This record gives sequence, structure tokens and C-alpha cells, in this order.
Amino acid sequence: MTKENLYNYADKENINISYTNNLKKSNGLYMKVNDEDYIILDNKLDGIDEKMALAEEIAHYEVGVTPTIPFKNDYYNMLIRSKNEFKAFKWMVNEMIPKDKLKLFLKQNMSKFEIADELGITVEFVEKAYKLYENDFKEVI
Repeated sequence: MTKENLYNYADKENINISYTNNLKKSNGLYMKVNDEDYIILDNKLDGIDEKMALAEEIAHYEVGVTPTIPFKNDYYNMLIRSKNEFKAFKWMVNEMIPKDKLKLFLKQNMSKFEIADELGITVEFVEKAYKLYENDFKEVI
């Protein structure tokens, strides 16, 4: 999925996108305010970093994940955040690098760098996607 596709998707879903210098611990944030959806991105992002941040925030929108009570650090909220992040990550992997596509790349002996370059995503994301699907790839490698 290209960055342009992601922006078109957000537009189609009526997700408001804005940019800020004020994000301290992340590259983006999804939130719902008065039944309207917002994605806020760090305005210093560009290229693949912008694409990945936008994809992650759309994933939060898609799976219905909103931030927990202002980033409280008690165990319950940390557990909920972890679960929500994983749900969003799984959606993002399925959209950005579906299992069948990754399996095909692995059968072609493509490296994680080649896969990332082919899809316009980060190497770290390829590694995480592989770990998600790892048990399904025993016969490939």
C-alpha cells in the first residue's frame, strides 16, 4: 500500500489529518473526539517514516483502538495498551505485507532489505511481520 493510498483511505473514511511539532513520544496519534476521527502526525516525518506512522494510526482507527486514559502507567492500562497495539499491528501487517506476499518473497530468497525496498516499508516492520507469521513459514525456509 502506498502513502498516497493511505491518504486516500483516510480521506474516504473522513479521518481528519493534521500535523504538529508537539508529539514527544511517538510519530503519530489516533483519537476520536465528538464522533470525529483524527490522526495527528509529527510534521517532521517524510517518506517511509510518514507512511509507516500513517499506516499505524489508520490501523488504530480500523480496529477501534483509542488511547487509554491519558497514558496512565498502572498495570491495567499498560496491559490494555499492549493488547490494543498488537491488534492494530496485526491489521497493519495484513494490509502492508500480507502473509501470502511475504511467503512468496521468502520463496524467492529475497532478503528483508529487498522486501522492505520492494514494498516501501521499513526493515524493522518486515522483521516484525515475519515474527507474526513465523510458524506459518516453516516449510518455506
